[in-house]
Amino acid sequence: MLYVECCMTLVQAQIPEGEYRLLRQRAVALGEPMKEIVRLAIHAYLQDEKVNPDDPLFRAFPLGSSGKRDHHVARDHDEHLYGKRSR
Repeated sequence: MLYVECCMTLVQAQIPEGEYRLLRQRAVALGEPMKEIVRLAIHAYLQDEKVNPDDPLFRAFPLGSSGKRDHHVARDHDEHLYGKRSR
């Protein structure tokens, strides 16, 4: 992976010695710095985010035009998908 170093944030964490040894072994085996292995692990963890298939967004298309002059589907899409917001 390519990174822009100027946009990185330093993170420090304490991990169990056994996990450290496993990370170190993986880094040596792959010929990568340990920080790259940690970045890859974080990236893989974040990729597990799931999408809710029941979200109204996936049942709403095509939205198109309502035919009403005061109906703004693009501007008011959240309202059309999820209903009126309580203010």
